[in-house]
Amino acid sequence: MNSNADAFVSLHGIAHNIHKTTESEYFTKVPRGLNVYTFCPTNYCVYSNEESERMMKHFLQHPGWISSPECMKGGMFEHCQLYRSGDVITNLLLDGDTPPNYGLYLMDNPNEKLPIVFDAEKKETTYDVERILTELKPSNPRKIRNVYLLICFPHTISPVADSVIKWKGISLPERKATRKYESFTITPEILEKAKKIQTRRIQLDCEGRERFLQKIKTNLFRFTRSMSFPISLRNGSIDNIPANVGKGLEETTKDDNERGIYFRIDKTDLATDKMYRTLI
Repeated sequence: MNSNADAFVSLHGIAHNIHKTTESEYFTKVPRGLNVYTFCPTNYCVYSNEESERMMKHFLQHPGWISSPECMKGGMFEHCQLYRSGDVITNLLLDGDTPPNYGLYLMDNPNEKLPIVFDAEKKETTYDVERILTELKPSNPRKIRNVYLLICFPHTISPVADSVIKWKGISLPERKATRKYESFTITPEILEKAKKIQTRRIQLDCEGRERFLQKIKTNLFRFTRSMSFPISLRNGSIDNIPANVGKGLEETTKDDNERGIYFRIDKTDLATDKMYRTLI
């Protein structure tokens, strides 16, 4: 692996099973030699397609992306957070998917996927944020590598089909495929642990966002490509085509869900969060 190249990671983020892990396993520290950028806030999913991720990787290859209007409200970097070496970051399980845009890429060749298998149901191919950052850290920590994590940050309990039932205190049979997502009831002890984890995750969001905003203030280079166009004229693609990429959160409508990169709390997470707030 080229230790001088930046890395782009596009995968599913899956919350650890709160019943099976300790609070400390939900968090890890960024290794030496890494700056980690995340784009999705806690409890949200990030939606993208192959073309929009190609566009995103293109802009991230240019240092001026950090001064782009896309870093503000409505842009694809609206929720961007920065975690430097030694900072605490939320540690999520990572899982791949069938579309070609899921995987790990080095930014000096952003269209070639590295041959790393992500499968949360098999121990030998199970990755979490901690493990992937350990693999991506440069051999020479004096050479800083930027890692871009385009992953979902679901609720404390993974938004699988039965997560809402778990919050209601109904116990289901164990899944035999993997022990990570066994069903369980919400006892007072588990609820207290969930509250601590959720509170800490949101706190880390705020700290990471503040670090990123401070980084913007110190960056004097101004981004002047097409992303600086007015919203009505901008679609964010590399050369303004095709028209179905580059839409930010504020530009999407219920009939426009497939455009570009945007962030949303899905129905399962909304129901999970409602039950969580009811219990606390």
